[in-house]
Amino acid sequence: MKIAVIGAGASGLVAAIEAKRTNSRHNVMLFEKNQRVGKKILVTGNGKCNLSNINVTSESYYPSGDFTSFAIENYGVETTLGFFEKIGLYTYSDEEGRVYPLSNQASSVLDALRFECKRLGIETVCDYKVKSVEKNGKGFVINGSFFFDRVIVACGGKSNPVHGSDGSGFDILSFLGHTVNNPRPALVPLICYDFPKNLKGVRSQCNCILSENGEKRVECSGEVQFTDYGLSGIPIMNLSGFCDTESGGEYTVSLDLVPSLSGDEVSAFIIDRLENDENGLVENLLSGIVNKQLGLAVIKLLGINQNERNSSINKEYADRISGVLKSWTVKVKSTKGFDFSQVTAGGVSTDEFNPQTLESKLVSGLFACGEIFDVFAECGGYNLQWAWSSGMLAGKSAAEVTE
Repeated sequence: MKIAVIGAGASGLVAAIEAKRTNSRHNVMLFEKNQRVGKKILVTGNGKCNLSNINVTSESYYPSGDFTSFAIENYGVETTLGFFEKIGLYTYSDEEGRVYPLSNQASSVLDALRFECKRLGIETVCDYKVKSVEKNGKGFVINGSFFFDRVIVACGGKSNPVHGSDGSGFDILSFLGHTVNNPRPALVPLICYDFPKNLKGVRSQCNCILSENGEKRVECSGEVQFTDYGLSGIPIMNLSGFCDTESGGEYTVSLDLVPSLSGDEVSAFIIDRLENDENGLVENLLSGIVNKQLGLAVIKLLGINQNERNSSINKEYADRISGVLKSWTVKVKSTKGFDFSQVTAGGVSTDEFNPQTLESKLVSGLFACGEIFDVFAECGGYNLQWAWSSGMLAGKSAAEVTE
């Protein structure tokens, strides 16, 4: 039997390996549009490749854990780390559960996968774009030339297209009758309206709430990075997949700039400073609890003159200042787009694939895996774990399936 894997990224490489391991007699061929395989793997985890997280469960994924359950439970973290150890890659986990290669080099992960493909005799065709997949009898014809009995689509989404994910997999599956649900950037910075450019470079621990049309959607905490265009940092990235500005919804992010203090405690702090440092400058009023630039931004937002003395401020302002510090709300203009996103939210409808095999319910012999599905998760190795888990399941299922 001949099996084609379209896309030699994380899920595609694992799918090819698992298919060949399942039945060594099968002819497994990897097609990759880039000049080399696994290009996107090399830039994950800031070049260290955060390849999993020991806290992964099926509920780690959006929009629902139901579809991911079988793959994650049967090809989860323990199975994945065993898979990599078997091909010569040792790993470690940090205090937050993030798993990295022991070498701290993403290239080690890619090399281990490449070498295993070579050892198994998997044929890899690089610098070759698959433009069409057509059903032909009991099999498929790729680009009008190559016939295969089974096809695994592992092209990824649309994120970071410079590394190969250009949405072509959506076109392939759409042509074959599948539904593609609103692909949009996820794990991406947010561009905000009227944002103070002088906050560029400021970092602050915050609690962040994303709201759509005034209704709370999701909440995250962590270090927010302020930029000249808006917001970044892990909690913002985790919120971004729920932010679909193209659909016409209005999105806001509310930042609690002092999550360790209650509103009353912040008000008490401000009143104390006003009473005990009457001659101090307003520009320094909040420097004891937040970054000075953040404090100045809050003061300016309330129309208070930062060059005045504390004695010029009525104590009634304390609650107003506290209110902004505890819930500074900014309006989101857009995400920074697919070029800057780590993964794609939305994608091919999971309702149209069997979660226990990842075979299409619409087209026999057609499988998919990885980011191409309408599945995504937060930062921290969760998305790569889905790539490994779904790749193993799709590869094994494609090699085992019989008429």
